[in-house]
Amino acid sequence: MRVMSEVAAAGAVKVGLSASLSSGFDKRCVVIDEATGVMVDDACGFGYKSAQNAHRAHAYTSMPPRKKQRRGAAQRPLRRWCAAHPEFMGDIEQAMFYAVKDGRNVTEADVRALLAERGVELVFSVEDLMRHWNW
Repeated sequence: MRVMSEVAAAGAVKVGLSASLSSGFDKRCVVIDEATGVMVDDACGFGYKSAQNAHRAHAYTSMPPRKKQRRGAAQRPLRRWCAAHPEFMGDIEQAMFYAVKDGRNVTEADVRALLAERGVELVFSVEDLMRHWNW
């Protein structure tokens, strides 16, 4: 059940553990309005597994619609480009697989090297690709 107050929409919230949703070693967090102490978000009755997830979810749900639209507009050209270059995206996914297997992350330098090796040019920055693509 999701209850939203005007104060919580303004951003005055905190995250706390919920005794009713937690059990044993499975601790669950909820978003609480700081001023009133009223629960604002409980992940549809399940609670969040971490405080970070609760903060992240609240930040996204309380984001103004205009900002969500701008965010989507920034991602659209990137997604179109990725759909038009499936071979290159497959190469990146393979590089990511081997990087994780070796215990490291794919860096901007890795992506730039792969772009140069394949002769592919981006219409946006490598930083944008790494920020907006769902790795």
